[in-house]
Amino acid sequence: MSRRPESGVGRPADAGDPDETGESGISGAPGQVRSRRFLLPLATYAVCQAILLFWWGAFYPGLMNRDSVIYMQHVTTGPWSSDHSVLYDWLVLVSLRWTGDLGALTLFQTIAMSAALAYTVAAFRRLGVPGWATAVAAVIVAALPSTGSFIIFIWKDVPFAICAYLVVPTTAHLISLRGGPRWQRDRRVTGLIVALFWELLGVCLFRQDGFLVAGVAAVALALLIGRVRIRVTAVAAVAIGLTFLLKIVVYPAAGIVPADSSLVYGPSWADIAVAYAKSPSSFTTADKDVMKRVVPLAEWKDNAACHDADATDYAKDLTKRAGHLTGPLFSLWLQLLRRHPGLIIGARLCRGSIGWVAFPSPGAVAGDYLSEIPSNMFGASNEPGVKDMPARYYHDIATRPLWGFSLAYSLRNGSESNSIAWLLWRGATWCYISYLAIGTLAVRRRDWKILALAAVILGNQLTAMADSPTQVFRYMAAPLLIGPMTLALFFARTRDVPRLAAAPVGEPEGGSQHESGVRE
Repeated sequence: MSRRPESGVGRPADAGDPDETGESGISGAPGQVRSRRFLLPLATYAVCQAILLFWWGAFYPGLMNRDSVIYMQHVTTGPWSSDHSVLYDWLVLVSLRWTGDLGALTLFQTIAMSAALAYTVAAFRRLGVPGWATAVAAVIVAALPSTGSFIIFIWKDVPFAICAYLVVPTTAHLISLRGGPRWQRDRRVTGLIVALFWELLGVCLFRQDGFLVAGVAAVALALLIGRVRIRVTAVAAVAIGLTFLLKIVVYPAAGIVPADSSLVYGPSWADIAVAYAKSPSSFTTADKDVMKRVVPLAEWKDNAACHDADATDYAKDLTKRAGHLTGPLFSLWLQLLRRHPGLIIGARLCRGSIGWVAFPSPGAVAGDYLSEIPSNMFGASNEPGVKDMPARYYHDIATRPLWGFSLAYSLRNGSESNSIAWLLWRGATWCYISYLAIGTLAVRRRDWKILALAAVILGNQLTAMADSPTQVFRYMAAPLLIGPMTLALFFARTRDVPRLAAAPVGEPEGGSQHESGVRE
């Protein structure tokens, strides 16, 4: 272990602290240095906000699909349902009630994402990444049609992706504070752990399988982050536990309809169909008897789709017919998993290719939205709740551009070209790029805690591989946002930057004790 002098310990007082400024050679009074370090994050926020406002105005009040219409149906005519995110439904309701429109919701999403990108500039700078590199990456994220236009989508996956994204700069900030006497008791560390709780809770509440992403990410963080692993594990456990408490106890008590069983069991029925189509001889007479009680065996086989569970679940109303046979069918799925694991795992990996295959697979959807709202509202116009919506809300289910529609539409459509879709719309591609960037910095620094930056990416990827019903890009939207930002890590200084040690308990932050270059 080596120690080098810091300011106040054999170092000129005006030498400038790279931990505080992110750049060496900047001198000045402490107040001036402190103010300067906020300039680049603030500039990054302003530029990213301006770019996202372009997308917001071009597709005002926001891009939509069938889910967007269902959210409005939930909060206007009811009933509320936990099929989708109840928290996001509430945000839709607030936007409609307070402003009479959905534009306020999508505007808030642009503000949140711009702030997250700006925070990353400050957090990465603490790891020795030049501020300009992170700022450029942030502008790219805001400008790319795949990510910039995604942020103004009326979709629960947008706040989910933002919450997952925020785990990365929060982790970077946490890593930068380690070292020094009792660093884990620093007030800043406590604040970051609290922030991590809210981020993981958002991940859990904005998507049905979010608890899986949060769980995997928390395990990886606990293994890699060091002496705060108990608190990291605790906040993740509380976030996941609170999510299940809401779904099992609070939502039903509030009259919110429980999620349809197809959300949980549908992929399993699709596994059975794919396995039967691939190897019918693997099924016993008893297995087939159970299947025939739902739909004829020929229909199980004909509607089997390796890449799309919906093709099976919604064919011939299989999901509805399977409702009264959930127990026997799930028992069959478990038996197949034990007897022929390759068939079931193969079906999951095929359908989960959106999470691990870099190039688009059959049935993959890039944008998965339209800028022109069809007259049938994506097939939802005949549903009772949608038909009964007050007429004033139909005005909101339409794109009403404020500016730049032609340019935005051309950029978005052009980005879906097969030659570049694998890069702009494929989250799996950015997972591997992120792993390379994070791993390279960890090796260069010989600091394996840096690998914790990949925790939430890994959680998203493994969850998509195991539990994706279809080939929709949004299941991997978080890595699309995170990936370009990790490119800035390639420009990080090889040697760890000097760090301001955590102030001992009872001492104010920024006390006289400093430590740098300490590796655990």
